[in-house]
Amino acid sequence: MSEPMSFSHFLLGWVPALAASTVAPAVAPPLADTMLVVIAGVPIPLVTCLLGFLGVVMARPLARKSESALSWPLFLLVTAIMLILVELWIVESRPRWLFAFVVAIGLGFSGYSLIELLGDQMRDFLKDLAGKARGAIGLDKDGTDT
Repeated sequence: MSEPMSFSHFLLGWVPALAASTVAPAVAPPLADTMLVVIAGVPIPLVTCLLGFLGVVMARPLARKSESALSWPLFLLVTAIMLILVELWIVESRPRWLFAFVVAIGLGFSGYSLIELLGDQMRDFLKDLAGKARGAIGLDKDGTDT
């Protein structure tokens, strides 16, 4: 048997051996990327898409009063638009599960407001564009020459 070794002498031999033998583990892929299905060459994250679908569908009953006044066909149309928007966003940007679910819930209950806002902006843009075109060719709002 050998004589007792001091702690500093033990560390002097042990630390370099530990450093030389340490291997960093491989980084695991995000959970969203572990369950991919390739459809027509496009990788689809199944679980994330399912969470996006559930987020929109479960949040639709929380819709605002102005949206709940819509008829069922229009309510389903807004839901379909939000589902398409969420699913395309998920396939394109590959968010993590929680973020995708939270964004889907937000779009689910405020989807009509988003569509209404975009529609108002498009209407204002087209009116402005038409007004500038009329002004450029010398017509007033009535369509008569100025």
